[in-house]
Amino acid sequence: MQISKTPSAPCWADLSTTDTDGARIFYEALFGWRSRLVEDQATDGYSMFALDAEDGQLVAGVGPVSDPRQPSAWLPYFQSSGVEAVTARVRGNRGRVLAGPVPTLGQGRLAVCQDPSGAQFGLWEPLRHAGFEAVNVPSSFCWFELLTRDGPGAVDFYQSVLGWGTRQRPFGDGGQATYTEWTVADEAFGGVVDMSTGQFRPEVPSHWNLYVAVDAPDATAARCEELGGRVLVAPTTIPTGRFALLADPQGAAFAVMHFTTAG
Repeated sequence: MQISKTPSAPCWADLSTTDTDGARIFYEALFGWRSRLVEDQATDGYSMFALDAEDGQLVAGVGPVSDPRQPSAWLPYFQSSGVEAVTARVRGNRGRVLAGPVPTLGQGRLAVCQDPSGAQFGLWEPLRHAGFEAVNVPSSFCWFELLTRDGPGAVDFYQSVLGWGTRQRPFGDGGQATYTEWTVADEAFGGVVDMSTGQFRPEVPSHWNLYVAVDAPDATAARCEELGGRVLVAPTTIPTGRFALLADPQGAAFAVMHFTTAG
């Protein structure tokens, strides 16, 4: 995945959390990020995360949940050159528009949507804020994975709404299984995991899982626990590298990944 202004490509990610101060402290300590408060009352305490330097490249955002009953969670955003048209396609393909489209301080226009299986995602039409300034380098996002209860339906939905392509990669021992990758302009940026196989607890909803690139997943997982987070899936080697599934102290899940050269 590379930084791209191509419509429908991943362009931003932000964290809605029940404890913005605690979340900033956690991610700054885990990834070396630095947070910058957006100085405007209308943002309700929204901050930007940047790579280590004070003027470092922007990699994510963080703000408070809109409802105290809402769980902390990461949300991916996909670029749109015309957000109203995309939200119309969301509705026309059995999805829901949960918020927007609305302008955001002259930075762009956003909408928050839900696919038919319940996974939430954002749309961003950039004006002054283009989105990610770094991807694929350590401590930046590198992969976007949909876990869904309806794999074929999800492929149909996102192809119809965002125009994504798909391709199959051999996966597992002996390459007997396959993994579906999402593509934009023939470039892979994420994948699909079908949760209907029985390997997931029935109470786990469809959702997007976001991966951060790291050099050492084992050390990152250990550091996560030291900082009050949890290791949901211990560091594991897969054909493309080594990953771990983690959660911050407020319960927001995310993954870390070190890709091999071959991957």
